[in-house]
Amino acid sequence: MKNTLIIIFLILVTFGCNTSNVTFLVQVPDTTDLVTITGNLPQLGNWNPTEIPLQKINDNEYSISIKLPINTNIEYKITRGSWRTEALTHDNRIPNNYFIIVKQDTTINHTISKWRDENVPESTITGNIIYHREFYSPQLNNHRDIIVWLPPSYSENNGEKYPVLYLHDGQNVFDPSTSYLGVDWQLDETVTKLIEEEKIKEIIMVGINCTDDRTSEFSPKQNGEKYSRFLIDTVKPFIDSTYHTLTDPGSTAVMGSSMGGIISFHLAWEYPDIFSMAGCLSPAFLVDNKEIVKRTKKPKHQESIKLVILNGSVGLEAELQPAITDMVDVLKSNSFKNLIYKIFEGAEHNEAAWAKQVEIPLVYFFGIN
Repeated sequence: MKNTLIIIFLILVTFGCNTSNVTFLVQVPDTTDLVTITGNLPQLGNWNPTEIPLQKINDNEYSISIKLPINTNIEYKITRGSWRTEALTHDNRIPNNYFIIVKQDTTINHTISKWRDENVPESTITGNIIYHREFYSPQLNNHRDIIVWLPPSYSENNGEKYPVLYLHDGQNVFDPSTSYLGVDWQLDETVTKLIEEEKIKEIIMVGINCTDDRTSEFSPKQNGEKYSRFLIDTVKPFIDSTYHTLTDPGSTAVMGSSMGGIISFHLAWEYPDIFSMAGCLSPAFLVDNKEIVKRTKKPKHQESIKLVILNGSVGLEAELQPAITDMVDVLKSNSFKNLIYKIFEGAEHNEAAWAKQVEIPLVYFFGIN
């Protein structure tokens, strides 16, 4: 019995010395909503803003305490249960991820004065946009908006046909007022500029909004194949029959970020007869135990496709990097040649970073020779 108590004591001492209590104390304006914290750990909901509510102390004060191993890196944000209700800085900006390294028991204080849904950015879209609302997917049995951006000469040249770029998370690529973080990819401005500078051909862009099942739909091991068939069998035929498009694979590209990066790779790798180009920004190749990396080790006849893989180096970008490195190594070992790969030092995992990177795939895919 004595020996057992000694062992238990040693275990408690050991684990007690290796963990710390982190308490978040948040002051907010009066609200009847939940106040939540979301971040890069399971204890913080793995970036699901609905997952971890704070405990209400009074009308203006909320708190939560979590126990974490010493030297854990924490990234997090404060919301009222969704990205559209994210806390802003005092000057109405969406903040970068808060970041700390756990060293000891600590209390972190935040005073929130403004929320994102109270300061919605104006819609600023360059060019001609057409919305197809509540577009139905028979493969997934759900609806979403489809957003089509038409090039400058589209209305004047009825006989002209254009290449097409399909974009996942369409709500984030053109319009800051619909983007999750209030900052869009600015693809409308960037493509307009590149066309005017005669660096790329005129193209049509198709933004496909995500649904609440985004993670599942963009994961090839979950509903990614149904989502792929949605694009191939439903969206693309509709776009090709409605607009003046070049329908061949050499004129058809797909692009997305994070989970959208992995499904973009999947679409080009498995369906090169449909999509011959894939832009993978900050791709989450690590999901499903790196299944897509393992699959790529088995060479196929994809010599004709073009791939662009881009990544940052800060926060979540650093966590994604090992699997991205593995993918690039596999492609190179298979002598895959049509690859652009670049790390953007200091870039974070967000729309503002991707907006600065999109020119690379645009010029590679649609550049004027």
